[in-house]
Amino acid sequence: MKKRVLVWLATGALVVGAWGVSKVTLPDDAPNAPFPTVAQIGERASTRNLVATVTAVHLTRRVTDAEGWSAEGTWLVVDLEAASGVTQDLSTLRGADLTIGDRTFRATDRGTTFAAQRLVTGVPRAGSLAFELPDDVIGDRATLRLSVPGAGDLGGSRDGVIDLPIDLAALTVEAEVLLDENGWAR
Repeated sequence: MKKRVLVWLATGALVVGAWGVSKVTLPDDAPNAPFPTVAQIGERASTRNLVATVTAVHLTRRVTDAEGWSAEGTWLVVDLEAASGVTQDLSTLRGADLTIGDRTFRATDRGTTFAAQRLVTGVPRAGSLAFELPDDVIGDRATLRLSVPGAGDLGGSRDGVIDLPIDLAALTVEAEVLLDENGWAR
């Protein structure tokens, strides 16, 4: 009888141990996961090769640019300044994503936006990113994620990202927002 109890106790201990190991083991994509830096509006944030400051965030029903392009809908416009931190190689703001719940939206490349803007080391450039959103997300919380491709990686891997939480419910919906012209930061 003692032998059976010991076998059952050992089996139970092994099952609990295996469960514990499965809970502390990192996911398969952990070696490729980015290192996030959390920022706030008006705060300078930096990763290995990206330095950015989000200067303003607008929720609007119409977005326009200086060249006459415009679009109606629900738009989130993010004004920012950004520079590369270490090298200009691959220093393009390719990663500009807005996550709301389980949905992710990419910055539009329509109009004159800062999407895919080439960055200069140590010298900030300024412009606006624009995200077209469905109406049902206006009351939600969102996270803006900015990144440049990782060193030696053309596939878009991110070795460091800047995350900015945005409370969409706290933003006043504006009638129209003019995108900042891309240029040197002031």
